[in-house]
Amino acid sequence: MADLLQIVDLADAGQVQLSLHTGPGQAETAPAANFPLPLTGSELAEIRWYFTEYPENTFGEAKTRAEKVEAGLKDLGLLLFQAVFGSSDEARSLLETATGPENDQPQLTIISNRPEFLGLPWELLNNGGDAFLTSQLAGVSRRLSPGPLDDFSGRLPTDQLNILLLLPPSGEGSGSIATEALTALESLPVDAELDCLRPSSPAKLQEQLAGKPGHYHLVHFDGFTIDGQGMCMEDGSGGVTSLDAAALAQTLTGAQTPVVLVNASSSSALNDVMSFAAGLAENGVPQVVVAPLPIAGSGRVLFCENLFKGLSGGTPVAQTVATIRQAMKDHPQRPSATGPLESWDWTLPMVFESQNYSPEAIVVEEAAAPVPGMPQPEQETSGIDLPRGGPYGLIGRHAEMLDLERRFRQAPVVLLSGDVGIGKSELALGLASWLRKTGGRSGGVFYSAFEVGAGLERVLHEIGTSLAGLDFADLRNEDRRTWVVDYLKENPALLVFDSLQNLAGFPAGAPGLLDDSEMADLDSFIKEVAEG
Repeated sequence: MADLLQIVDLADAGQVQLSLHTGPGQAETAPAANFPLPLTGSELAEIRWYFTEYPENTFGEAKTRAEKVEAGLKDLGLLLFQAVFGSSDEARSLLETATGPENDQPQLTIISNRPEFLGLPWELLNNGGDAFLTSQLAGVSRRLSPGPLDDFSGRLPTDQLNILLLLPPSGEGSGSIATEALTALESLPVDAELDCLRPSSPAKLQEQLAGKPGHYHLVHFDGFTIDGQGMCMEDGSGGVTSLDAAALAQTLTGAQTPVVLVNASSSSALNDVMSFAAGLAENGVPQVVVAPLPIAGSGRVLFCENLFKGLSGGTPVAQTVATIRQAMKDHPQRPSATGPLESWDWTLPMVFESQNYSPEAIVVEEAAAPVPGMPQPEQETSGIDLPRGGPYGLIGRHAEMLDLERRFRQAPVVLLSGDVGIGKSELALGLASWLRKTGGRSGGVFYSAFEVGAGLERVLHEIGTSLAGLDFADLRNEDRRTWVVDYLKENPALLVFDSLQNLAGFPAGAPGLLDDSEMADLDSFIKEVAEG
């Protein structure tokens, strides 16, 4: 087992103490050192501005202001390093012993019950050069007490990585990474399944986990706002409720959930996020991965890819987050209002732990070779193939997509309107793809573009043949409509009708695709399905 460096917060004395644990009952301790909290409220506000507002407004004096923040971050890491490791000869010796070439890389643990201490960016520790101490560590974690940790005793599946995703009441400022997470799961060489909880309410979460104990390797709270009352969640009836860390932890631990991921919204205060994460750990959640502020651009991709690769490969969580941090540091460019800029967001991912948990690697099962002459099972259909979106996918529309999904809970028909080229089709297709991949419409997702030759008959033909095969075309016209309507009434599905402006004629004055009777047929079909 790797050595463990511990930085312990002696809050009552205003000091910190460094210790090195090389085995059970084998520990060396350096003298305690004075440690005033190094960040003022205004400095914390500047760091928040740098991560949340600067990428959206990099003009004028903002660049100079950001450079000061970046220099301040490096200086803060040096200050933390000197306060802990430069405080005495004994502290320096412990660090040299732990990081010596003859030893495996040690883990560093920050121990405190103060959110303002836990929230310090300890990942910035450096001795004034270009290198950061994290490059010499197996990982960095945060704990509430210095004693040894119990081992997680749950048994989880090893044939598939199982993730439960929860979505916030509002997508505004959420910094959602859900689409990047889904893409990362799809790219894994092992089987993985993502369940998206709809609605993402405390009661629904309790029901889902109670029905599948010991099933989920990770529960992901994506882009939620956290305040002094807890996490703001849907209440299941269109409103919002707060769930505190103790209550949430009880639900999670009751289902033997080993890892929780929380990437907080931009409006969440750092101390509130730290308190909440610490509360989860204090109440028994073994490992809590936290990003206290939104991560932008390719940082989200790097975060998700390395997180799920580590979990599925059996890598300890703190080590996985260390890999995430290094990948984000090695590829720091993020989008901004004036083009790519280098970000220090690699400092954001953190790990809290209350139990030891080493994931079991997911096993890749080799498919049996097909037997000659034996019919192969047919692939289940999920609807019509969707058109491919833009070259970069749906970017920057997480809030709109989340709002659109919620609107369907209030009304069966939603109309997107706006000028040509503003992205109506892209948004609709993004939602369609999202619902298909996350099982949001078990009856399927169906897309029809009203171009030349398109009308209700074509809609019925495309839906019917995608579900029932070419035999559907042999039905009489009235039977085809009845069959499709009955199916859609019994199975939750999504119909995407694109380019509806062409039906009546577009631009104004142009002949429409459908005459009055055909328009009436299509209208009655939509009404019949919607009322079902």
